[in-house]
Amino acid sequence: MKIIKSLLPENSQTRNFLPAGYVETYSVIIPEHSRLTPDNILVAIWTDFPKWLQMLFKLRDRLVKPFGLKAGSSEKNSGQKFEEAIRTGNPLGLLTIPAKTADETVMRLTDKHLTAEMSVHIEKLNNSQLKISIITLVHFHNALGKIYFFFIRPFHKMIVKTITKRSIKRLMKSLMNNKNLSKQLNE
Repeated sequence: MKIIKSLLPENSQTRNFLPAGYVETYSVIIPEHSRLTPDNILVAIWTDFPKWLQMLFKLRDRLVKPFGLKAGSSEKNSGQKFEEAIRTGNPLGLLTIPAKTADETVMRLTDKHLTAEMSVHIEKLNNSQLKISIITLVHFHNALGKIYFFFIRPFHKMIVKTITKRSIKRLMKSLMNNKNLSKQLNE
């Protein structure tokens, strides 16, 4: 599975939030799977971080707190609440879901220094494949937002590619196991 830098999809809901100070899209092509939804992918990306990424986020949170940037949630059930917010579209702290279609879910995180949208967009291709695009837009509100993003940008690119690949692989494996289990139960 290869994650590549790509163009913003023509029919993406994120186009409604342009212009932005930063726009980035990574895509991957996988076999078509009917139960693979933008919500499922977004939930997988944001609720199942590897340990090294959890540590990196904790370090980031400690470093940015003195500058008034909001830290991530350390609540015990934050993953469950995050999933509920993505699936229902209900706000949760800094998180809102400003756009949602059958093919795309756009998540927004707003701080006083910047606003970032992350979208999962799924496009069905002619050859029984799906093109999954992970889109990031960042709107800077002030100089501190630009400085903050300047320092996290190299990590952001690495994290998006790594976590997207990991999440889609895990989700596909889970869905295939559930499909096999369902098939076995129906036999």
